[in-house]
Amino acid sequence: MLLLRGVPAVLGLVSLTLCAAAQTPQPSDQFPDVPTNLKPYYIALYVNGANAGEPQSKEEHDALLRKHLAYIRSQVEAGKYALVGPLRDEDRVRGIAIIRAASAEEARQIANGDPEIQAGRMAIEVHPGVLPDLDCVRVEYQSAPRR
Repeated sequence: MLLLRGVPAVLGLVSLTLCAAAQTPQPSDQFPDVPTNLKPYYIALYVNGANAGEPQSKEEHDALLRKHLAYIRSQVEAGKYALVGPLRDEDRVRGIAIIRAASAEEARQIANGDPEIQAGRMAIEVHPGVLPDLDCVRVEYQSAPRR
């Protein structure tokens, strides 16, 4: 029995499995269990940053959170974030984003535009992965963003 501790271990196992699938020949009679709709993505893990434990007033926290959420929305609407969301266990890894990008460097640049990362409250880890095509996934918002 394999025992994994925490989200990073699980995501690591998923990434290894997906990378192995990406290096496996395309679906054929020899490998019928390889999905036919795999696409490359970058998996970004939002982790505690250097300033994560620094004191912050409620007003500062709320203002930064609004900027963070607006940035995420802008990237979803631009088609860069296929999936994004927080993790609820309040551990070192705070959230995850599946990014559409041409390279790991581009994915890092996209993620590093987040105000939480720029403020040092969070940092980013980017890992290449292969997942089923996420083009059919739709993120919905209540209304147009406030400008």
